[in-house]
Amino acid sequence: MAGRDYRIDPDLLRAISWQESKWVVDAIGKNPGTGYGAGLMQIDSQHHAQLSQFGIKPEQLLTDACLNIYTGAYYLALSFKKWGVSWEAVGAYNAGFRRTDRQAQRRLEYARKIEAIYRAIKANKNAGQSRPVKN
Repeated sequence: MAGRDYRIDPDLLRAISWQESKWVVDAIGKNPGTGYGAGLMQIDSQHHAQLSQFGIKPEQLLTDACLNIYTGAYYLALSFKKWGVSWEAVGAYNAGFRRTDRQAQRRLEYARKIEAIYRAIKANKNAGQSRPVKN
């Protein structure tokens, strides 16, 4: 539903979720520096103040899988709005928007991981569909 509502391929959201949490709803990941990522989409704790404006509490990101995915889709949609629908924008989901060589490299590395997972998801979905279906 989040993919539909944000016009993002759900398989791309699945790929990001797999990379971020291996699809563990209550995953907590330590971020470089300070803070942490929460839930399936590893929503960064730096966003808590902004999310509180929408009535979203940090603990909900660890218990409500749907809310977590919608939140991740929201941030990915913001990235697409800023940079267009591109792998660099996907990379910004994880590595941010700073225009430095180091951040550009981090975006590229992350995007490559997501693209590989995304293609594997697509290939797996299409694995049994090589023969036409008869009606």
